[in-house]
Parts: sequence; structure tokens; C-alpha cells
Amino acid sequence: MCPLTVHFTPQGILIPEIDLWLDPGQPVDSAWFSHAHGDHARGYPRHVLATAETLFFYRLRWPETPDVPQACEAIPLGVPVSWRDATLTALPAAHIVGAAQLLIERQGYRLLYTGDLKRRAPICGRETEPVPCHRLIIESTFGLPIFHFLDRQVARERIVAFAQDALADRATPIFYGYPLGRGQEIAHALATAGIPVALHGAMVKFLAGYEAAGFGFPGWTPYESRNTPGKALVVVPGMRDVLEASGRDVRIAYVSGWAAMANARTRVGAQELIPYSDHADFGELLELVAAYAPEEIDIVHGYAEPLAGILRGRGWNARAAVALAERSEEEQELRA
Repeated sequence: MCPLTVHFTPQGILIPEIDLWLDPGQPVDSAWFSHAHGDHARGYPRHVLATAETLFFYRLRWPETPDVPQACEAIPLGVPVSWRDATLTALPAAHIVGAAQLLIERQGYRLLYTGDLKRRAPICGRETEPVPCHRLIIESTFGLPIFHFLDRQVARERIVAFAQDALADRATPIFYGYPLGRGQEIAHALATAGIPVALHGAMVKFLAGYEAAGFGFPGWTPYESRNTPGKALVVVPGMRDVLEASGRDVRIAYVSGWAAMANARTRVGAQELIPYSDHADFGELLELVAAYAPEEIDIVHGYAEPLAGILRGRGWNARAAVALAERSEEEQELRA
């Protein structure tokens, strides 16, 4: 019998031999949070395992409460720790700051859960470190061949150039991003290029975690509707109607993996599409699978079934798994 089995449920992924849930969507006894996006780290498990940065962001969204006893345990990257009769090792994942994969080892068997990740280095965050494993659970938010993304340097240059061109024309450049992750990456690219940035309050909330991780935002100011001239605005997608109704000359850039889709310009009303994501594109997913070299692959999120079929066609033992039911934050962003 396999030393580690996996139960996929709409509420999350359970490893029953060690009673550990992976990114659960309901209150459980013990949980690993791969990162702090709201579709992965939520609720009040009795015992939470995560990186220290993920726990910092998680507490901002889910503050401690005396009504729900809870223990949070920070797992250092690259340091094996004992958990029941298994060994857990958190490994860097290029997604948002604090994101980590989890390697679970028991009786010589290696199970790896990636959480959300990408292969290329992110604008803000650490590079992914793939390691060999017997069984791999990997996300496939963009698991179709149509998705090809920019690397971080080209994305930086496109972000900065769009803002500079708009400001030179006395227009207001606007960038949409979700509150944790993309917003800080766009703001970092702009601010470090010397462009004045006004940042939406939902993003400011998480800024300290990025600064503690070594990413600077020189000269940023909080977004105020009356004080926007001469600044690039980094705001949440739900502000589209307000900004377009302001009467100002606004120019909108959409920085997202979904910007690779043909209908993205119409969907978000953007003049500029910059296909950069904190998820892997199709090519990166193939590279990651090859780097892990697993005997079995379970695919969750996004285009799981198509990607599984493609991998099977390439000789991999891959299958789509029914896991977390909610859309990723990046999917929600497109639909906002």
C-alpha cells in the first residue's frame, strides 16, 4: 500500500495518513496554506502550517479571535520538519511573496504539492525550486497552448513604457491588479523606475509584507480620487466604472495572464494588454513537469482535463483531479 494517499474533495485536498489538509476551504484540524490568496488560505483551521510571510498576510485577512483557538506554525524554506510520522519541507514557489510548495516524505515516498506557481522568476518573490518526487499535485490555471507570457524584465519594460507615454500626454495611466500580488508587482516596477505611484488601499494593506521581503516602493502615495494628476494609478478592477466616469483622460493597462486571450481588451476596457502572470504559462507547466519527473501527476485548477490529456499524449501518467471549487483570484479579476 502507498505510504501517502490523496483525497480530493470540493473542500480541499486531504492526506489522511498524516491528517493534513492542503489549502482547505472549510474549518479543519490541520492545514497547510501554500500562499495567502483568499482561494487558498481562509477560515480558521485549528493548526496552520505555512511560511512566515504567508502567515503574516493570512493574519491580515483572518485576524486572531479568542472565539476560535488556533495555532500557527511558520515553516522555514528548505528546512525539513517532522509532522506526525512524516517529514515536511517547504520549497520556494514563484507566485506571490511567501508562496511555497510542500514536499511530504513518508517511508521513502515523496509527494509534492505545488500550490500556485510559475517557472520563470517573478517581479516580486522567489524562484521555484522543483525537486524529484513520486507523485506531483500541480495547478493548471493556464494549462492550454494558447497561453504564453512575458518574462519579468519585458513585463517591467512594458509597464513602465505605458505609464511614461501616458504621463507625457498628460493622461492618467491606470493599472488593474488584485490586492495581494499583482498590485504590488506593478507598483514595484513603476516606483523603482521613478514613476509616481498612487496605490489603492486594498493593496496598501499588504505592502509591509513585500517591503519586509526586500521589495521597495519609493515615492508611493495612497490613492485619492482628487489627487491623481501626474501619477500612475494601481487599483482594483472594480473601480473601472468610477474611473471612466471621472471625465479625465485615462488610459488603462491590463497586466494579467488573461491578457493573452483575444477577448481581454473588450472584457476589461483596456488600451494596453500586458500578458504577464504569477502563474505558469503552458510552456512553463511542461518544463516544471519535466523537472519534477514524477511517476504520477494530479492536476488541479483551471484547464486540468485538457492539460492532463496533453501530458498523457507525451507519455506522462497524468489525470485531472477535482479539488478546490472556487476560481483563482486571477480568474475572479478578469470577471470583476
